[in-house]
Amino acid sequence: MQQNASPVSSGNITPKIGGSERDKKEVLALGAVVLILGGLLAAMWLYSQTSNQVNPTAAAEQFEHTRASDLFTKSTAMNQAETSTTNSTKMVTPDPSISDIIHTDIYFEVGRKGLSDEGKAQLATQAAMLKQHEDYGVLIQGYTDQQGSASYNMQLGLKRAETVKAELVNAGIAEHRIKTMSLGEEGVLCVDSSDVCRHMNRRVHLEVRKIGQEHMVLPSAQTTPSNSPETTIDSSSTMGEDGTTGESLPPSWSEPALIPKPTKGR
Repeated sequence: MQQNASPVSSGNITPKIGGSERDKKEVLALGAVVLILGGLLAAMWLYSQTSNQVNPTAAAEQFEHTRASDLFTKSTAMNQAETSTTNSTKMVTPDPSISDIIHTDIYFEVGRKGLSDEGKAQLATQAAMLKQHEDYGVLIQGYTDQQGSASYNMQLGLKRAETVKAELVNAGIAEHRIKTMSLGEEGVLCVDSSDVCRHMNRRVHLEVRKIGQEHMVLPSAQTTPSNSPETTIDSSSTMGEDGTTGESLPPSWSEPALIPKPTKGR
């Protein structure tokens, strides 16, 4: 029995893509993504390594700078402390603005030459300054009020000046740097008889002045006697009425000597 052939359509048939070709494209795409990611990761790794190398260097430089700054600060502080300690042994109190002339008044009670507590404190301050500045000398002037006789007040003023001098000498000031004098009642500041005025007049005035050490010490006296004829005075010289010095001269200088005549032989 003969079978009939099945009809075959003649339309266009779309070919199917094989599975192997699709897989190949997916592998290529995945490979490209992997390469891109790998490149990014490599770039990030290189950047991190460069940063790690730079940062330790900067950190080391910062540490060295900080350490050097700390050492300099400590060294400066130690030098300042040493300088301060050295200066404190030499000077009582620094006083760079001291004047060339300083005036101070010490006041006394009626008829007294002794110092009050306030006067002793003032002299202690002056003594401390004089110890620091050896180029300064002191002129001490004693004064009184107008009570009593002039001669008594002159002596009292001198005693007050000597009391102040003794206080300074006891404090360590060399005696050759101190001069004393008395003006008594001649140096009064006011002339009325009130207690305020009299208290103002009973004082010792200190004039502290920059003089120089070389000007406060007398030069050594010359011990070699002078043989100059101009400075030698004859002990037999006498003072004339007109105030001139008349020296006795030898006879040969004052008048011509007589020469005896030769005698004839016998």
